[in-house]
Amino acid sequence: MVRIRRFARVLLFAWAGLVLPPAGYAGYLYVSGNIHAVAPGAVYRSAQLDRHDLEALIARTGMRSILNLRGEHPDIGWYAEEADVADRLGLQLISIGISARQEPDLKTMGEIAAAIETAPKPLLIHCMGGADRTGLASAIYEYAIAGKAADEADDQLSIVYGHFPWAWSRTGAMDRAFETFVAASQGERRMAEEEVGNAL
Repeated sequence: MVRIRRFARVLLFAWAGLVLPPAGYAGYLYVSGNIHAVAPGAVYRSAQLDRHDLEALIARTGMRSILNLRGEHPDIGWYAEEADVADRLGLQLISIGISARQEPDLKTMGEIAAAIETAPKPLLIHCMGGADRTGLASAIYEYAIAGKAADEADDQLSIVYGHFPWAWSRTGAMDRAFETFVAASQGERRMAEEEVGNAL
């Protein structure tokens, strides 16, 4: 019986050692708003911020636009609050709704890339937690607009930002979506190069 208790304690401590640090970090990201610079002075990412935190971030960074990946919901408190802050402070608010658990199609990812490219900078990209949908949009920015390599841009979909696409989570859809976006972009580039070669 004593051995069973000891074994149970060892298992409990092992489980706590594996689970508690990531859970604690996830808690920190939640409390802090998960705010990070993707490209300092140009593109930032975050979770959904309340009025006070959003106004503080705008004042600190000179933010000029917001890309909301949760979609347009005028009758819901968080959206109305964000729209009010944007309107009052003169920011452009862009809303494109995608799910963290379902791959957006290429047309929608193209709309995200175009919105990021044309939005007044600095730009804030956010979803609810700032981890999954925001990670995809940030990776699209780094790859398609900033010109980074796909494996470097893919770092935006990382545990560093709270993206956990393993076990029970279905947020791996964001990783698959980015792979699809990269493959399509590379295919378009090859076709363009072939057309140039044929024209010569």
